[in-house]
Amino acid sequence: MIFKRFFRVLALFLLVYLLPSVLFSDDIKEADKLYKQLDYKYALEIYEKIMKANPSVEIAQKVANCYRFINNTEAAEIWYKKATSYSGASSENYLYLAEVLKQNGKFDEAASNFILWGQKNPTQSKEAQKQANICEVAKVWAENPDVGAIVENEIGFNSENSDFSPARFGSDIILISDRWQKNKRGEEVYGWTGNPYLKIYSASTSSKQVNIFKGSINKGFHSGPVAAYPSLDTVIFTRAVMSANKKMKVGDAGKQYLLVAVKKGDEWVSKYKLPFNNEGLFSVQHPALSPDGKILYFASDMPGGYGGMDLYYSEKLPNGSWTQPLNCGNQINTPQDDVFPTVRQDGKFYFASKGHIGMGGLDVFSAVGSKNNFDHIENLRAPLNSSKDDFGILFNNDLKTGYLSSNRNGGVGLDDIYRFTTGIKAEPKSQEKIYAVNGLVIEKGTNAPIAGLEILLINKDTRAETKILSDAQGKFAFTLEKETDYLVKGNPQQYFTTQTGEISTKGINQSTIYDIRFELERSKDVFTVKLNNIFYDFNKWNIRQDAVNDLNKVNDFMASMLNVKMELVAHTDARGTLAYNQLLSEKRAASAMDYLINKGVSADRLSAIGKGETELLNQCADGIKCTEEQHQLNRRTEFKIVRITPVVAMTKISKSQMN
Repeated sequence: MIFKRFFRVLALFLLVYLLPSVLFSDDIKEADKLYKQLDYKYALEIYEKIMKANPSVEIAQKVANCYRFINNTEAAEIWYKKATSYSGASSENYLYLAEVLKQNGKFDEAASNFILWGQKNPTQSKEAQKQANICEVAKVWAENPDVGAIVENEIGFNSENSDFSPARFGSDIILISDRWQKNKRGEEVYGWTGNPYLKIYSASTSSKQVNIFKGSINKGFHSGPVAAYPSLDTVIFTRAVMSANKKMKVGDAGKQYLLVAVKKGDEWVSKYKLPFNNEGLFSVQHPALSPDGKILYFASDMPGGYGGMDLYYSEKLPNGSWTQPLNCGNQINTPQDDVFPTVRQDGKFYFASKGHIGMGGLDVFSAVGSKNNFDHIENLRAPLNSSKDDFGILFNNDLKTGYLSSNRNGGVGLDDIYRFTTGIKAEPKSQEKIYAVNGLVIEKGTNAPIAGLEILLINKDTRAETKILSDAQGKFAFTLEKETDYLVKGNPQQYFTTQTGEISTKGINQSTIYDIRFELERSKDVFTVKLNNIFYDFNKWNIRQDAVNDLNKVNDFMASMLNVKMELVAHTDARGTLAYNQLLSEKRAASAMDYLINKGVSADRLSAIGKGETELLNQCADGIKCTEEQHQLNRRTEFKIVRITPVVAMTKISKSQMN
């Protein structure tokens, strides 16, 4: 009797506890299948039910990943915190948690989790510290937005879903949206988001009326973003095609192509693919045309880039075909995603990036140049950028107003289109100061990064040293204290014995990140270090008293580095004729050179170059009213180290040591 009761209890136990595990097993298989198919929206529903009944670290991680992939960073934060509460959680969860915390504007907490990730992955400790430092910069930018800029939601353009990538279309704009049509019945749904496929729309800037492009341009999978020709009868657009590969990797959403479509009547007809991705082995997307229509920029993950999505360009030939694409270079591109290019009417270049110093997700950056020759990469900062994703900027012809895309908090839907105005006169707020050094070591010619070079940051007041190795991308970074003088140099026991640069935060009244770039050749070493510029009075070339101290530092620098040659590059403001300003700049460069020669620097180590008004640092060109302080910024001489004769460090070894 006792045994019968025992077996009845055992059978009941097995029925209650083993049957649910079988059900959970089936549920997990179905969820994992959806997860691998990139149907994250539907996988989430099953994973969360499983977590309620049978929680585990594996399921918590997948729930967190799903929320990250669909860009719900608030929910992703909650679930990555759950995942990291398990002892068996992957260390990558701390990285992802730090990234979503940063996007949620929790910069201090994000920095702490970057450091935790570095501690759990010692090979990534330097990158972790760098990302933690960037969180400090992002916090300052977020708390001190540009008071001369306003960003407002363009409510009439936006839906409850995603609306983004505005592009010029005559007096109106083109936008991309996955909004529902009036009749939701039968509309195809993208399993990643649970929303319809992306389609191309036109939007009236006056009436705010939004209409879908009719015709084959919107057939199939996702369509957009778009670049339109000024004739308004031809566009280049992105089309995404879902991969037929049944073993897709997580995050592989198929491949994107660039196609040309023309307008026939009231419909847009897809004509042909551009020949950049015929094999379908990679993606090309996000087209943007130069104002004259002769250069096409786009994003791609084709082989040979710097990592993630890179920006490329192609030039239009007289017969209408396009040249083989070329990479836009490592001034623009980073190991992470660089996407959504735009060329303003005046030729200024804009793009979105996750790899440059930013505030959270994608940030919008400006650059000066074209094709693969860019400089002055600059984060647009808050309020144009936020801790969320900001991308797809479009300027109006006045160059001060326009539209951008963002999923920042407070929007109508997921991604929204915002209108902005810049250049508003207002009193700036006082800011907490952040000082840092970002450095890069690459091989000249190949641009290959040089890893493992030990760099020293020396506090000249306390003689305290901070050491760091350049990482796999040849990068290194330091944080600096205010009102402090520093030396930056290579380890004396390594190849770069006498290569030394000076940096000072004394008297610097705004947050500053110093960029140091070493371009090293196999047979000789060439690198550039920005030293303090010296400035001049209007229409003068004599050395001012406030420049003497900086010139003396340059003299000391040259005296301690006998293998260095330097260019002295002088500039003027825009007032006066081009010819006169060119002559004036040459006199300024010569006066600085004469000062250093009189101090004892050999003339054959110096060269004086005048650039006139050709490289202004601000908008104060001819006809633009500016303050004296703004003009003063352009009247300067810069010091550029152009050549270093290699010096190899040698350690003397005694005979007793050899025996």
